Amino acid sequence: MELFRAIPSSQIEKARKGMSRHLTVRIPSNVPYIVDNLWEWLRPADMPSRRHAIYASPTAQLALANASAPLADDDHYVACRVVVAPQHIRIAQLTVRDAREHSDIKVVSRWVSGQGQAIVALGASQKQQLAQLFMPGLGRDELEGLRQADSLVVQVCDYISKASTFWGSAATPVASFEGELFFELADSSVTYRLEPV
Repeated sequence: MELFRAIPSSQIEKARKGMSRHLTVRIPSNVPYIVDNLWEWLRPADMPSRRHAIYASPTAQLALANASAPLADDDHYVACRVVVAPQHIRIAQLTVRDAREHSDIKVVSRWVSGQGQAIVALGASQKQQLAQLFMPGLGRDELEGLRQADSLVVQVCDYISKASTFWGSAATPVASFEGELFFELADSSVTYRLEPV
């Protein structure tokens, strides 16, 4: 299967030379932090981390439609083919066009709103424990630490681990499907290139 990305035309020369994986954690702009934290906590070892992922599309047309990088005044998007050996990436494809449309977001929101009175009744220290779930970029170990320290965090994690369909529905990519694709490079020595189409 081919992968495509759309990038600003001003970045083409750099992209042709090769790009590496994201070493720093990227904070999501399209899903609530609590959802991102829970998805990362639930992520199977063989799946790419969305926090370090490179987003792509199965067609050049979808790549252009989903392009979101900032453009300078005289810039425009160019669809590019991703050039990388398949054995050097872990890849997933969602059943929705964008993660912000995933049903898990409503599941988490309903749980949080359903716990409203119980959360209000908590003491300040318990609220501080729970509030950490809503912080950006919470690591798996950090979330596990919260689970050890707070019964309400245990409740939300247990509920979401049973109700979440995110990783269960992430599939082997299919060219004819429009779901969001994301991949992660196997290690820091691997690079990928983009070739305009």
